[in-house]
Amino acid sequence: MDDRDLRWLGVLAETENVSLTAAQLRVPQPTVSRALARLERELGAPLFDRVGGRLRLNASGSVAVAHAQRAVQEIDTARERIAELRHPERGLIRMGFVASLGESVVPAVLNRYRNQAPEVRFVLQEGHSNDIATWLSEGRVDLALMGRLRPGANPDRRDITWTPIERQRLCLVVAADHRLARHRTVDLAEAASERFITFWPRAELRLLTEHLCHSAGFTPDVALQTGEVATARALVAAGLGVAVVPQPMSTAVTAGTVHVPLSDPDAERRIGIARPSHGQHSPAVSRFLAFLEADAE
Repeated sequence: MDDRDLRWLGVLAETENVSLTAAQLRVPQPTVSRALARLERELGAPLFDRVGGRLRLNASGSVAVAHAQRAVQEIDTARERIAELRHPERGLIRMGFVASLGESVVPAVLNRYRNQAPEVRFVLQEGHSNDIATWLSEGRVDLALMGRLRPGANPDRRDITWTPIERQRLCLVVAADHRLARHRTVDLAEAASERFITFWPRAELRLLTEHLCHSAGFTPDVALQTGEVATARALVAAGLGVAVVPQPMSTAVTAGTVHVPLSDPDAERRIGIARPSHGQHSPAVSRFLAFLEADAE
């Protein structure tokens, strides 16, 4: 089975039109028709229903497309890794990261690494910690930058190794005219009566916020939820509540907000490298892991 046919199947499944697929692939229409006929013959079933001269992906076709996409991905990965063996200074790294690190940590890390390995290519996937743990287990990413899966413990997964590399101080971000804005530090218990802007229930910063609030003796009154730290800051600036976020880089400060460091014990976030506990890494991934660990605090 030709991987080209599998790739064309993905395009045909999107367009459900042989002419459009041929135009998109820049090949003659009969070529696409023959490729489809080959696949249907080899798989032993029609993949599309022919309705009024148009194609409609059927149940068999949906199964074929799903497997074809995985097969193409594996073929592409094999080619990339073989290319790495021939050219060790190049390579592809598939890296996951939690959304709250996309604002500062991920760009800073990649910028430093690209200075010494400019030909390495990255494919980035953003998600929640639990999603990323699944991606690591399934081999969809090679490594990830993320916090612990739950506060106070390393990821609770035997198939994942997590190594801390950086520590972030946590702050209470408040509007510039807020009663706590002039404090040099603040005990989170002083914000017990506030409405909190926090993150989606599975997000690490949401878990950290709840952990710290409970340790301070109260349950946070959640006014709004978001998936982005920058959005949380903007909502705070609008006077809609307060939020617990990492201490920002100077370029990440939102106008109209003040970040007051928390004095509470454990008011910090540990960032680490997560990777599968078993299996071999490609040369490109191994070099990047060594760079991250050498660059750790």
